[in-house]
Amino acid sequence: MTGVRSRWVCAAGGLILLLLGLLPKLAHVVASVPAFVLGGAGLVMFGMVAATGVKILAQVDFAHRRENLIVVAVSIGVGLIPLVSDKFFSQMPAFLSPLLHSGILLGTLTAVALNWYFNGLASADRARHDVASAAQGVEA
Repeated sequence: MTGVRSRWVCAAGGLILLLLGLLPKLAHVVASVPAFVLGGAGLVMFGMVAATGVKILAQVDFAHRRENLIVVAVSIGVGLIPLVSDKFFSQMPAFLSPLLHSGILLGTLTAVALNWYFNGLASADRARHDVASAAQGVEA
């Protein structure tokens, strides 16, 4: 949101948060932030994550590689299962409950598995090239 892309800024922010968590007085100050302020910040943060995801998906070739459309559609559908039907996994073992009730985890695992199935494993050079081009697209 701010446009800062330095990993040092992220590391410094993480260090500050770690220190805030270790110092009880400062942790109390952070905990006293009203819920509606945190809700507004969360709304903006998750909106930015969603917008970045849409921006990345806009670069995917859906016209010539129809498999990519299947990967996205099925992954979103599987990720929505815990939200739409809370009893869908009720017959599964209890120790799997934390995993099966996470739409993010289910969607991610589905996307990785389907992408591997449809698109296979590329060579290391091709993978580096794809990652570099995706990173350039995100930064632009």
